[in-house]
Amino acid sequence: MALHSSGDSEDITRAEYHAMHDPTVFQINHRFKIKLSQLKYFTFTIIGIALLWPWNCFLSASAFYSERFEHSPQLVKIYSSTMMSVSTITSALYNYYLSQVQVGVNYKHRVNVGFSMTIGVFIIMAFSCVLNFFISLDDYVFFTGLMIMVFISAAATCLAQNGTMAIVNVMGDIYANGVMVGQAIAGVLPSIALIVSILIVGNKKSDADKKNQYVDKNYGVFIYYITASLISVLSISLLYLTNHHKVENTYKTLNHMVEEQQPLTSSDEDEEEDPEISQKTYVPFVVLWSKLKFIVLTIFLTFGITLIFPVFASTVGSVQTESDHILLQRKIFIPFVYLVWNLGDLLGRVCCGRPRLGVLIKNPKVLLIYSIARIVFIPLFLTCNVYSTSTAKSSAIINSDTWYLLLQFLFGLSNGQLCTSCFMIVGNNCDTDDEKEAAGGFTAVFLSVGLAFGSVFSYLLVLMINR
Repeated sequence: MALHSSGDSEDITRAEYHAMHDPTVFQINHRFKIKLSQLKYFTFTIIGIALLWPWNCFLSASAFYSERFEHSPQLVKIYSSTMMSVSTITSALYNYYLSQVQVGVNYKHRVNVGFSMTIGVFIIMAFSCVLNFFISLDDYVFFTGLMIMVFISAAATCLAQNGTMAIVNVMGDIYANGVMVGQAIAGVLPSIALIVSILIVGNKKSDADKKNQYVDKNYGVFIYYITASLISVLSISLLYLTNHHKVENTYKTLNHMVEEQQPLTSSDEDEEEDPEISQKTYVPFVVLWSKLKFIVLTIFLTFGITLIFPVFASTVGSVQTESDHILLQRKIFIPFVYLVWNLGDLLGRVCCGRPRLGVLIKNPKVLLIYSIARIVFIPLFLTCNVYSTSTAKSSAIINSDTWYLLLQFLFGLSNGQLCTSCFMIVGNNCDTDDEKEAAGGFTAVFLSVGLAFGSVFSYLLVLMINR
């Protein structure tokens, strides 16, 4: 669109130009306004929550399944490890497959298919907690079906994640930040819910409570699973809504130009429309590796090292072992540690989206060095009350809960800063839209392999601590 070259006319025309590119999509009394760019950021934040919520569902339901399989103790012992193995192996293999299928792919379609599969899986999982047909199934049959649902859920998340990262790599780094912030929120919410539920239930359990506890927990998990489906529905709806407003805005802009009898130049057209998220040419891994090797190695190391966090979070207790304060009891202290770590992770991700704070790291080599340096947290955690039990005295080298909580907060903060910086700068290190889209699958492969490596490394760490 041509802009006038002088005075107020230029300002007015520029204002109109930006208003058409970032229109107001919702408004209340001229005071509360939501711009299209804000709606897009919110959309990808919700998508980020939806990407991680299924994993949190299966993890948080471990207590429920320990009672569901109470007549098959061997299934209780292997549930968590089997669930994580099925999920991480499926993610690694399917992410690699998706990264190779590039030409002609509609990445928005992948997002919609992934979330549609998630909706179906978690509706089934929800009713498996309350219908007699599922409850009365043989433990081994139910366990097999449960692992199939984990497998399908992991594949669905791969589809949605692959499509999402391809889209945000093209749209801009701020939307990649929205996805990362959403994932951090999905980590914080279960921790808060668990602490609140423990505080509400307390220690008093009569025989009647114990008799009804299984039924109550069934409906609690039912609601949690249904929430996963609802978040996926919301993600699909918001993605459609943002695309609808983009198309509607393009029509209004073209109509305005016709009325003004102003020609649409090629540069105007490129700026007006968001890039079509459909890859046209195949981009080999060797090309992406040459441009993103430091970034993907950082992703691999960051998530690999981060998975030591649950080992210490579930092992380290308060140094005040003789205190009767409820917040220092293991059943509250351990969930509180998870909350502290997740709050640090959330803060790191949010700060990366605020340019003035200077938290975003744009140099890939610095990111790699930073990710390697996080290994120092392992000996630092060993200074805490690692060998604690509910009755033993503190064995901490540094006898301070504040020190331990500070370490967990910083460990979470560094994770949030590193992973968000990596995913936000991917697009800036690619030259074409096809490379940016292919990079979505490329980075997902290293993320899933990093998680698989981290899970193995965490087992070795557990053996070292417990020897």
